[in-house]
Amino acid sequence: MELARILKALWRRRYWLGVGILIAVAAATVSVFQVGLFPPSLSSRTNVFSTASTQILVDTPNSAFANLGEEVEPLNTRAQVFSRFLASPIATQLIAREAKLPADAIEGQGPYEQNLPLFEQEPTAEKRSSQIIGERALYRLRFENNPTLPIISVYAQAPTSDSAKRLADAVPVALSSYIKSIQEKQNTPAGLRVEVRQLGDATGGVVNAGANAQIAALVFFIVLIGWCLLLIPARTIAKGWREASTPPDGGRGKNGGPDGSDAERTANIIRPYLERTL
Repeated sequence: MELARILKALWRRRYWLGVGILIAVAAATVSVFQVGLFPPSLSSRTNVFSTASTQILVDTPNSAFANLGEEVEPLNTRAQVFSRFLASPIATQLIAREAKLPADAIEGQGPYEQNLPLFEQEPTAEKRSSQIIGERALYRLRFENNPTLPIISVYAQAPTSDSAKRLADAVPVALSSYIKSIQEKQNTPAGLRVEVRQLGDATGGVVNAGANAQIAALVFFIVLIGWCLLLIPARTIAKGWREASTPPDGGRGKNGGPDGSDAERTANIIRPYLERTL
C-alpha cells in the first residue's frame, strides 16, 4: 500500500518528476565528463585507467648470473642507484621521449625503504608537495628494488592499456641509452660496463573497466531518489496546510446547519427553564 501511495503521489507530480530526471541525467553526465562552456566541449574523465609492469636486470657483459666468478653485490648497489635515478626529472624526460609522451604528464615515485622507521619513510614537505602535484598526472611510474637482488621492478599507470605498456617498456630503453652515453664519454672498457636487460615485455591491462558507466548510474539514481524524497514531503506539507486552513466540520455545526454553534448556545440557555417546567 505504501509503495502504491508513493507511486500515485509521484504520478500526480509527474511534471516535477520529469524535471528531476533531467537534473539526474545532467549530474550523471558531469560525473564522468568534463563539460566546457567556451568553447562547448565534452571530454571523458580519467576514471578508467590501466596498469603495466616489467622488470630490469642490472648485469655484466658476461652475465654474473651465469658465472660463479662474478660478484653480484656490486650489481645490487647499482640497481638501488638506478632505481632512484629513474624517479628523477632527468630520467622522466628520457622516458617520455622514448614513450612519445609529454614529460609534464608523467610522474615517477620510489623506491621506498621498508625497513626504515616510519618517520624516515614519510616524505619531506618539499617531496610531498611534488607528490601532490604528481597525483594529477595522467601517467605514473613507480619503481621498486630488492636490496638483495640486482632487479628493478617497474609499474606504470596510464589511461589506456597500450599507453601503459608503452610507458613501462620505455623505462629500460631510456636507462640503457643513458648509461651507454656515459660509458661512451668515459671510454669505459667493454668488460667493465654495466648491462641493463629487460626481463620480458611489459604486461598489463585495464584495472577498472566500466567504471564510468557504474559512476554515472550511481549518481543518476542517488540524485533521482533524493529528488523524489523532496517531492513527496512537499506534497504532504502542502496538503497539511490546506487541511489546517479548513475547519474540521467544513463551517457547519453538529446538526449540519450553517449556524450550528449559535443553536447549540441557545439550547444550553433554555434547557434549565424547560427542566423546571417539566
